[in-house]
Amino acid sequence: MKKIDDFLFENQNNILKPFPIKDNSEKTSQAIQLYGLKFWKDQTPIEYLAEFLLVFTSPKEENGEYTNSFIIDNPDKTKIDYNYWPEDKIALKLFAFFPFSKLETRHQIHRKTYLDALEKIKERISGGTDIQKSETIRFIQSLLAGFVGVANNRTWVTHCFLPASKKLLSREIVWKHSASENDNIESWKKAEQYFLYSKYNYMGRGGEVLFLQLANLFSSIESVEILNLVDKPEYAHLKTKLYQLNDLVTKGLTDIVENSLGSIDLIIDFLERNLSEYKIFDKPKKAPLGWVPVATKTEALLFASEINNICSLHLGVLEKIDLLQTLCCLHVLRSLCFQAHRFDDQSQQTLGFIGNYAWITSNPKSKPNDAMRKLAESSFNLIEAVLYRVLRHPDLNKVEKKTKKFAEADKNGFKIFRKIAKEIGLVIPPTGKGQRFSLNPKLMRFLVAALVQPGEHIRLTDFYHRVFAHYGIALGGEPLTVALAWCSNGQDKQYAIDINTDWVEETLQQGGFLIELSDAVSIVHNPGSSNRDWT
Repeated sequence: MKKIDDFLFENQNNILKPFPIKDNSEKTSQAIQLYGLKFWKDQTPIEYLAEFLLVFTSPKEENGEYTNSFIIDNPDKTKIDYNYWPEDKIALKLFAFFPFSKLETRHQIHRKTYLDALEKIKERISGGTDIQKSETIRFIQSLLAGFVGVANNRTWVTHCFLPASKKLLSREIVWKHSASENDNIESWKKAEQYFLYSKYNYMGRGGEVLFLQLANLFSSIESVEILNLVDKPEYAHLKTKLYQLNDLVTKGLTDIVENSLGSIDLIIDFLERNLSEYKIFDKPKKAPLGWVPVATKTEALLFASEINNICSLHLGVLEKIDLLQTLCCLHVLRSLCFQAHRFDDQSQQTLGFIGNYAWITSNPKSKPNDAMRKLAESSFNLIEAVLYRVLRHPDLNKVEKKTKKFAEADKNGFKIFRKIAKEIGLVIPPTGKGQRFSLNPKLMRFLVAALVQPGEHIRLTDFYHRVFAHYGIALGGEPLTVALAWCSNGQDKQYAIDINTDWVEETLQQGGFLIELSDAVSIVHNPGSSNRDWT
């Protein structure tokens, strides 16, 4: 009988096996073959979370079934493709974002329709003078504009709301600006042909990947690799809630998107009800779901437990959204590393962490000659080398000629790691030499929120082990020793004892997460059961 340790992750055919489709014979980039369909270079941190929640909340069947759910399969198991039906929210975006959008991105028909929409809303507001009604409209617009997630230099229709409510979640719609300029568009109805809903310029499907990883996990939570994982001492904390995790994550996310904004949701209902004629679709259009490697269910379990911990915090919805955004970004980085090291011929094992890699972090304020800083630089360089090398593996390039271009694969593979890591502050500096892993106070706060259950108290040494077991981040103690061995290919294993990691304890203490019981014993706690204590 085959050993459990060799069951899935040592077999490269299984590493590339897709979920939920049965076969993926499409000739595509090496990054998509390895990581799934797909991570995209231009997707912003907030749009990973927004797209993830959009898929979660949207129906997975045309008849409206499986909203707020990770269920994607139909009962007879005969599907060959999988879809979801997201809202477009175009009328709400027109009302909220048009007056604040860049002038050159506004088409004349957009302006005409926007003014018509304002008059329609003004007619529906009862009582008050015309001036008072106009002031009410401006107030509502300012309120909604405060929930903008991404605007940049985009056309108003491609702006993204903060995903603080289901009513603010929408699929990506783009406007064919160049094509529309040569057409005399006299009506909103005629303008509809210039709105495209099948592009992935900004919501690049990374959120779909995160959703599908969880759908894969929850469809086979009793799989041998999951049960084997939670039997390991470093992952024993995941075992108690394993069979309730689907329900807990579903409820936690539903509470955020359904029950958080109250009166603002009522305002959105009022606007959409009275601007329904400006919708470009009578009903939601389907969007295709991609696929993920079956092997990713291991990191999906870590992801799910962290979502549950964050959703359980007694914090406001916007604070939870901020933590979940960081989580999605870190999970993308983790997913890239997990899958790359499964496939890499040179991968080494890391005791206490199933991912078999290590991120050694240093004090953000460390000097250039600091030993820990140099190790953090080395760790980052090694990770990038693996992410680069694995895309050139022969098994990902069997069909193509030797002249195969790697530009697309690199952009949507190893370059994504650097981009996202810098955006969240995990890798510093943003530009220049000496790029290295680091943890600022915000990221340290995140690790406590995601890895320590609200109200839980654990030893500092156990916190180090848990951070390493989830992310491969080596903060100190034995995990740092393991990480140094990984970085040095087994050499200098005792070097960790000479490394000063006092900055980690100082950061935790300044955040209010560390209780020193004695010189030898310190406790990390998550005060998330109380708003007052956490903030």
